Amino acid sequence: MVGFAVVGLGMGRNRCRTIWDTEGAELKIVVDLDETRLGQAGSEFGVEGTTDLDAALDREDVDAVMVMTPSGTHADLGIRAARAGKHVITTKPMDVSTEACDRLIAACDEAGVLCGVDYQSRYVDNNWRVAEALRQGWLGKPILGEVRFKWFRAQSYFEASGGWRGTWKMDGGGSLANQGAHLLDVLCWFMGDAASVYGEMAIMNHEIETEDIGLAIVNFESGAKGTVVGTTTFPASAYFSAEVHGTHGGVLILDVLSGDMQVFGEGLEERLTAVENPIKNIIQDVVSAVERKTALRVDGREGRRTVALLESIYTSARKGRPIDVVA
Repeated sequence: MVGFAVVGLGMGRNRCRTIWDTEGAELKIVVDLDETRLGQAGSEFGVEGTTDLDAALDREDVDAVMVMTPSGTHADLGIRAARAGKHVITTKPMDVSTEACDRLIAACDEAGVLCGVDYQSRYVDNNWRVAEALRQGWLGKPILGEVRFKWFRAQSYFEASGGWRGTWKMDGGGSLANQGAHLLDVLCWFMGDAASVYGEMAIMNHEIETEDIGLAIVNFESGAKGTVVGTTTFPASAYFSAEVHGTHGGVLILDVLSGDMQVFGEGLEERLTAVENPIKNIIQDVVSAVERKTALRVDGREGRRTVALLESIYTSARKGRPIDVVA
């Protein structure tokens, strides 16, 4: 059994349930500063709760730590876990800067532990199939990848939990960094490394430091193009969609969280549906990596790539011109 500690019981509560439901995984302890959350999780999952991270890191039965706290804390907490000899998985994004990502990667490398990022879209069956189709060349030469996320967030969302969301220091940005991180990861997964980007951002309907509308045009090293549209100003939480096409076919993923899709190209749908996705969630992925030495779907360096693209979009928007994507 792989023993897990979950740090942060906002989104972490959901991951506790996934650990509970996954063969080969066992939830050992939960960590949060809120005693009410600790009590609720302790009752639901029958585990110890603590406000002291070191108490969790000192436990010999904890093999992996899920860091599910505000984005700007991921590297610092992850480094503490790595130095205690624990595998480290952060929620998305990996942190708010490539500098912070680099520190966490280095700490995990030095400790000889796993470093990964929890992007749930990587485990959706049809998303996996499309990524595999691109890897196999079934769509031909990639031409264009697009991601769109149109979402609603009330002002109260940004003011909750101490107001960390929508700040540069703790959220690392706005709609692109928080909700949009999922789609930026999907875009990089499908299309590969970005070479240059032109970005724009605006605050249209919220009192926050960061953008509630973000736009980008991406040029990939392969020669393919990409576009990004993200906002939290839409009247409803409507959709997270992705499209990709090449010289031999294309796919429209209507919702990357469910994987509903439309396929264009002779014989492509039959080939896609024949592909089996062997890993269904981040916890299965960690168990497999620990017990069978398989590679995580999003390791630290892969997680850093999304942050690098995000940083470059913001830098371009501030400078008002296209820039090369940071290495």
